[in-house]
Amino acid sequence: MLDLRTIAEDAARAGGAVLTAHAGQVTGIRTKGVATDMVTAADIASGVAVVRSIAGVMEGARFVVEEPEVYDLAGVARGSLDDDFVWVVDPLDGTTSFIHSYPCYSVSVACVAGGRPVAGAVLNVPRDEMVSAATAAGATSNGVRLECAGASDMPGALIATGFPYDRGAALDRQLRIFERVLRPAHDVRRDGSAAIDLCNVAIGRTDGFWETALKPWDMAAGVLVVEESGGAVTDFDGEPWTVSTRDVVAANTVLHPVLLGLIAEADRR
Repeated sequence: MLDLRTIAEDAARAGGAVLTAHAGQVTGIRTKGVATDMVTAADIASGVAVVRSIAGVMEGARFVVEEPEVYDLAGVARGSLDDDFVWVVDPLDGTTSFIHSYPCYSVSVACVAGGRPVAGAVLNVPRDEMVSAATAAGATSNGVRLECAGASDMPGALIATGFPYDRGAALDRQLRIFERVLRPAHDVRRDGSAAIDLCNVAIGRTDGFWETALKPWDMAAGVLVVEESGGAVTDFDGEPWTVSTRDVVAANTVLHPVLLGLIAEADRR
């Protein structure tokens, strides 16, 4: 029987090897829609390596990949988030960091069944840190089991977030939330990879994370990691995460409702 978690880990490592080879030699930079949303040759090459790794052990596998060029280059089938079984891939989460040689970027690989992740892996490439999870099997970081814990109140909490590419109304909303969360928090961090941010909650480096306007490939693997470590992940309304979720909140189970309340207060302003 195929081990989906191992397949995800192997695929993430394949993509990570490509990113390491491209690090410091960034080429093929272009924008996608807005000037702040960029893609590089490394994004594409990593995507090809990831999906070929999976396709090599799973005949007929279908994919949803952030970079659409990958399907034809790798010779794999384009899937849909509505598929019963599909691999959801972000070959380089943190492209801006990668371009600037800021050491926080990742490869995120998730197997999604019925709209929910059932196995996933996030490779924090600069740290060579593999975080993975599978349904009912727990989450690990480099093989060490994770248990989501941490601060139970905001004065002791280190919170992570990110900012949207849309620098209009979406950013205005995020800045209102940022102010409401920052004032009572110990502090807030922003690293540029939602996949890593989610994993850091499970690991315990941060106590919570929120972000708006994300895509399923940014979150799917990391969401499962948080859940399987015992943490909570929802949308801003407190509803369970699905592939349709765009605004996400993750934290230990005590802090999670506190974060939700602060976000709700900011949105009422």
